[in-house]
Amino acid sequence: MPGRTVEVRVPATSANLGPGFDTLGLALSMYDELEVTALEPGLLEVEVSGSGADEIARDASNLVVR
Repeated sequence: MPGRTVEVRVPATSANLGPGFDTLGLALSMYDELEVTALEPGLLEVEVSGSGADEIARDASNLVVR
């Protein structure tokens, strides 16, 4: 169904911050947000925004694309 949109918001990871990362992760209030909109079959478009967006792959190496 082209045009249908789903939005997902999940807590961002705080892994590898060292001792106390679980507690720190709860206090950071950081999230990863994903919005997916159905396009025509065979059509794919990836837009990435926010801090570090220029480091995110927009091809099949990105799990969101798969």
